[in-house]
Amino acid sequence: MNTLRVLLCSYEAVPFYKKGGLGDVAGALPKALREVGVDARLVMPFYDIVRETHQFDAIGSFTAAFNRREERVTVHEGFYSGEHVPVYFLANKRMLANSKRRGSKSIEQYVFFSLATAMLVAWLKTEKKWISSIVHCNDWHTALVPLLLRRLGLTVPTLLTIHNLEYQGRSSLRIFPLLGISERETRILSENVPATQVNLLQEGILHADKVSTVSPTYAKEIVGHAALAPINDALRVRNGNGGEPGVVGILNGIDYDVWNPKSDHFLPRFYDATSWQEGKQAVKKTLLAKLSLAERVTLCFIGRMAWQKGIDVLARSMHALVSQDVNIIFLGMGMPAIEQSAKRMEKAYPKNVRAVIDYDEPLAHRLYAASDFMLIPSRYEPCGLIQMIAIRYGTLPIASKTGGLSDSIQNGKNGFLFKLNSKRSLVKTVKKALHIYHNEKHRYERMVVYAMRTDFSWKKSALAYKRLYKKLFVG
Repeated sequence: MNTLRVLLCSYEAVPFYKKGGLGDVAGALPKALREVGVDARLVMPFYDIVRETHQFDAIGSFTAAFNRREERVTVHEGFYSGEHVPVYFLANKRMLANSKRRGSKSIEQYVFFSLATAMLVAWLKTEKKWISSIVHCNDWHTALVPLLLRRLGLTVPTLLTIHNLEYQGRSSLRIFPLLGISERETRILSENVPATQVNLLQEGILHADKVSTVSPTYAKEIVGHAALAPINDALRVRNGNGGEPGVVGILNGIDYDVWNPKSDHFLPRFYDATSWQEGKQAVKKTLLAKLSLAERVTLCFIGRMAWQKGIDVLARSMHALVSQDVNIIFLGMGMPAIEQSAKRMEKAYPKNVRAVIDYDEPLAHRLYAASDFMLIPSRYEPCGLIQMIAIRYGTLPIASKTGGLSDSIQNGKNGFLFKLNSKRSLVKTVKKALHIYHNEKHRYERMVVYAMRTDFSWKKSALAYKRLYKKLFVG
């Protein structure tokens, strides 16, 4: 078979622009795919914030009809990962420059980006003789690409990956006139959707040739979750054909070039699975001194301050946890009310708790290395990278049994799982982990070594995607 040529579409990608976890995935997956023999390329908007730090040559342009105007889209080409991964940056001052659009303006922006991406596929074919085998879309921001490719007469197979079903791109039907599309061409499940609303992710689910998500357990959860109606109807339609599941779950990986305690330049001391005790202790001593905390067992929470992350469960458990003579460190930003909750916990337990309300990359790396346990009380977790990074750094996760946490944490081997949304189960599991730490030292040490040797590299995920691409392309 000839080399598979895959165009990945994302509104964010490390190292250019990151807003959430998709940025990590969109930056790491193309690199990993190229390492397993896939000609993977990335397309994203050329935001002003990207232009401030990166200069890329324009290699051509095309026009896109949008909202009764002819919009000029300029294609810039760049590379990353040692010049190995090509990236196409689509530039349009009116629609694609501002990375901070909100509400309906954001919806309009990514509808236009989807149109420009579909037109890029045609432009690459005619102008650069690069013919996509697969177009891989990600989340609602590019969910209209499958429909728009068909309208352009392009039969390239499409894959839509759902990274978090919570975010669906809901908007009024007026977006379709912007594209010159009639309501009849869409696949809205009208009995469940108000006449004034469209769900972009739902359109993608119904138009893409294949739908995937970021862990096998999450794939099962979203297909069987009645509370997700009306989009659940679309998922059931995809899953109702018998044979292979309509929604495929492929666990994400982590970038070992970035997350590696053997070479992490944010750490004062490197370590691996043979030197972790000395290495983690050195990082821990430095960090706790900086935060004015005593040297004791340390648990941490790293992530968005959001309802999804279950910080309220931690808040209800805080007295019972602190009574175990531990440090608990929070790092993250998000909803003001949840940030304030974390600060209140610090104020209530000043000798044990610290809440750093910030996005601090160096501190995150040091916390992963310095902590003994990672608290992850998420209400749901499509995949989760935090537990994988913690495991890589020898910090055992104590996590809710849900989604990708269930798929990546082997209970009692490289971490601990507790019952979803349960204060009682969380406290009981923390006490169990602390008992093993204090009283079954050899078992604890074996768990840390086993954890650090668990393979969460992107190569495994890339090979799974390659197999899925082959099925799509041949099919």
